[in-house]
Amino acid sequence: MSSRSILSVVGALGIVVTLASVAAAQHYQPFIEPGYFNHDLQFFAPASDIDTYDGDVVLRTGWFGSYNRMYIGLSRPEDANYPSVVDAPRYDVLVTNPQGSDLLDMTWGNRWDLGYIVDDVDHDHGWLVSYMNIGGPNVGQHLIQEKLNRVNEDDEGFVVQETDDEGGGGGDENLEDTINPPSDRNDEGPPNRWRFYDVTNSLNFASLNSVELNKLFRLDPLHDGGILEPFLGVRYMKFEDRFQRQGIQVYDEDGFSPLMPPFPPSSVPMEFLDVTTEDFISDQFRFTNQMITGQLGMRWLRRVSRWNLTAEFRAFGGQNYQHLSRTYQVDRTYYDGQGTGSEVDAHVKYKQTQGWNTNETVVGTDIRAVAAYEITRDIKLECGVQFLGLFTGIGRGPYIDANSEAVTAVGTTFGFTVNR
Repeated sequence: MSSRSILSVVGALGIVVTLASVAAAQHYQPFIEPGYFNHDLQFFAPASDIDTYDGDVVLRTGWFGSYNRMYIGLSRPEDANYPSVVDAPRYDVLVTNPQGSDLLDMTWGNRWDLGYIVDDVDHDHGWLVSYMNIGGPNVGQHLIQEKLNRVNEDDEGFVVQETDDEGGGGGDENLEDTINPPSDRNDEGPPNRWRFYDVTNSLNFASLNSVELNKLFRLDPLHDGGILEPFLGVRYMKFEDRFQRQGIQVYDEDGFSPLMPPFPPSSVPMEFLDVTTEDFISDQFRFTNQMITGQLGMRWLRRVSRWNLTAEFRAFGGQNYQHLSRTYQVDRTYYDGQGTGSEVDAHVKYKQTQGWNTNETVVGTDIRAVAAYEITRDIKLECGVQFLGLFTGIGRGPYIDANSEAVTAVGTTFGFTVNR
């Protein structure tokens, strides 16, 4: 789904909300003046003991917000069994998921909440905007492969030379005897990676972003002091899965390529010293899932002394607009000789792109449980658990028809809350 289409949908929703009746505008539109609530701004006032409230339930109103850092595991895609780009037996083990899609790869994420609650005649109500992002994981299998001209005899790198000072003593001095351009240096690792290929095959390359707008309702307190807050709203999520296969192929002056071990029974392998041309081949797929869903949820809160225990449940479903793009690229290097010490004669790049579009229905759930401790009147430190499940309708891997997989994200959270 294009950005213009997404903006059109969001704009339509905004117009519908804005054109609500004037009498009901205060209840059903999320916009409110920042100074609507007369807060004393004493966020660090001392926290009150439970005895101060004489057993009454504390019903907070006004603006509230929270931030949580998430350490979360994201499930791997199903095994697509996509072959290596060079079709070599040594790469057959580099499949998407050699042990099953129930494995989780750990990564970090963030979650922000911002909203308000008003105290009305009929019942308390308000609005909530929540944003979540998971940056990763980026788990793959790496192979550091030397180029054909791995060693440059003119590049000595950092050397140590003994020197004499004026007093007659000896000393050591570090001298840099490297050559330019940097692509002709021998060093492995940043910033000098030019004489090595980092051959990477993906296991779990993914990222997720989510934003939601909810209308909140606060029900009357329960007999045990708990509070229920049902809500409903809309949610937009973007999940990207990246699938990658890379490899190296070499050729001699006649265009023949040596066979990679193990050799077939009737093969006559060439000598690797005869090769003069080298290809670095990269086949990359990006599966983008853009989901627009409706959402229903419930939040339960109970205060025990200075502890605030909460549990939230969300269920959502809607349409997933999917796009799969493929980039096939070959970086070919021609050398003036064979093997170590040869220089580069030419460097040629070939690139081909393809794209496909489809859509699918997605359903899922978002479950959170948090324990927060009041350190001041308005500020709480909290920790908890997070579960996000997209049960069907997610595209992953290199095939457009494999567009109804599942994604599971589960982990821990820690952060703070203000006035909630």
